[in-house]
Amino acid sequence: MVKKRKHNETKAVEPTNKDDDNSVQERPKRTLLGWKDKTEVKETESSPAVFRNKEKVLVTCSRRINYRHLMLNVVSLLPHCKKDIKAESKSSKGATLNELVELKSCSSCLFFECRKHKDLYLWMVKSASGPSVKFIVNAVHTMEELKLTGNHLRG
Repeated sequence: MVKKRKHNETKAVEPTNKDDDNSVQERPKRTLLGWKDKTEVKETESSPAVFRNKEKVLVTCSRRINYRHLMLNVVSLLPHCKKDIKAESKSSKGATLNELVELKSCSSCLFFECRKHKDLYLWMVKSASGPSVKFIVNAVHTMEELKLTGNHLRG
């Protein structure tokens, strides 16, 4: 049998200070890379905000284009991309593209232009005041043909 304690032998629990070294410390914050001390947590909270890329690309094409599958593959590769309907290429295409870019709140544009159903040109435009570049596309290979997975952010 176990002997019972007398009340005078037990000590009353004394209140402790939280600042005392003998007190129980809070558990450090857990991250994917391991444990963080309070000092590291305070440093990360006081650091400036993370840079967010707000650049958006508008991808559009001219009417009567034969390379629509190429445009769809480019759209699937670009993470911050907006696809638009076909644009008229005959009359003032520069003004039309600038207006489309402003309406969609994008900063740049990729424009696929097909002439005479055989020549494909790619225009890269940086907003209204930026430069524009015109490329001729010689060979087209789709993602299905090359077995690419596409944008890794899409999953």
